[in-house]
Amino acid sequence: MFLNSGLHIDQAPPLSVPLRFFVTAPLFLMLAGAAILYWGLDLLDDPLLPETVATAHLIALGWLAMVMFGALYQMIPVLAGIRVPWINLSAWTHGLLTVGVLLMVLGLTTEIHSWMLFFASMALGPAIGLFLLSIGVAIYRAPAQHPTVTAMGIAILSLIGVLLLGALFLGEYAHGFYDIDRYALLGIHLIWALFGWVGVLLIGVSFQVLPMFYVMPEFPPTEARRVLGGMALSLILLPASLFLTETYGLWVFIPGAAPGIAALILLTRTFQPLFAERKRAFSDPTMQFWMVGLTGAALGTLLLPFWPLVDDLSLRYLFAILFLIGGVSSVMIGMLYKIVPFLVWFHRFSRLAGLVAVPMMDDLLPEKRIAFHPLLHGVAVLMLCLGVVMEWSLMLQLGGLGVMISAGVVLYGVLFALSHHPPKDVQVPDFAAMFENMPKPPVAKQ
Repeated sequence: MFLNSGLHIDQAPPLSVPLRFFVTAPLFLMLAGAAILYWGLDLLDDPLLPETVATAHLIALGWLAMVMFGALYQMIPVLAGIRVPWINLSAWTHGLLTVGVLLMVLGLTTEIHSWMLFFASMALGPAIGLFLLSIGVAIYRAPAQHPTVTAMGIAILSLIGVLLLGALFLGEYAHGFYDIDRYALLGIHLIWALFGWVGVLLIGVSFQVLPMFYVMPEFPPTEARRVLGGMALSLILLPASLFLTETYGLWVFIPGAAPGIAALILLTRTFQPLFAERKRAFSDPTMQFWMVGLTGAALGTLLLPFWPLVDDLSLRYLFAILFLIGGVSSVMIGMLYKIVPFLVWFHRFSRLAGLVAVPMMDDLLPEKRIAFHPLLHGVAVLMLCLGVVMEWSLMLQLGGLGVMISAGVVLYGVLFALSHHPPKDVQVPDFAAMFENMPKPPVAKQ
């Protein structure tokens, strides 16, 4: 078992460390929705258009990476049993990441792009570098080596590759393009970002979060290692296959993708009976978001085998919408609705339990007010997909508006949990001080 053996609540960082990331992230998702609303079908002309790249990174860096950074700062001490070193540097990571993403978007979409992109790289590089340094050292030193920690290690290695390639691309946009196989490198960048960094990390976290919050049986460790092994193998084979497409065609992707697809099928088949056996059988908005997310990710992944058959950019855009917004973003929202109330309750109310009336963890989530949110988010994803397939600008823009509203609801849920504070006049007993003046027992005579 690795669920109960790896939890070290006493190692948790201060509440401000993860929450600054969780509060900022929905704002970037809101900006991404605004970008879709503003540019509409122009975003679909070419995946390498500056506006398209900017919108994609508002989602990938501003929204997803922001949430994942905050989650790792929180979860590694709890799950791996070791404190993250130099935790105060997390404030610099947050600030530099925020500024770097904004400068990157401005640099890609304004006339002063070269200077903006230079300063963006000066912010994003140190932001991700500081994060990788502290998190990487913590994972390397971690005494607990259950599958979730292994998944974190794979995700961090993938992020290193994503960072190096991203720095290369920023240099190209600022100073001109190099004589390299740019599309192959872009493919590697996307594979390591979407499946290595985002996908593997979410899979690893789900091994712990789902059983813990939904009172369901643990994910079998043997199956977890098989899932991670299949994903890791595809993360090696797929980048290598990108350099063989000119000789063998796009069909060369199939052998490389096979281990990862088999891993995802195994993940789904293993989780399905566990969901059915959970003790909290009712479905709340957070569980519905997991269902939306798993459906979106599965549909997006099913599109991959058709890429060699259909030479159409719309298939790529559909994959991005289904996987990033329908799949990963839905899971992220479901996790935030569980993790943030838990953190607020643990840091602010856990020591008062039994002394005064304290709220339950479910009271820190406005469940009735957000009951419509899974449906709203799902409809936004559907409109985005229809806008791409039908090349209907109004439908795509309405989907962007839906993403903006969805992000606003997420921000409301996070701030609602943070608005709860313990009573100021309650004295929390210092149990260590109670025993300071206690007389020592007499020493037994020999």
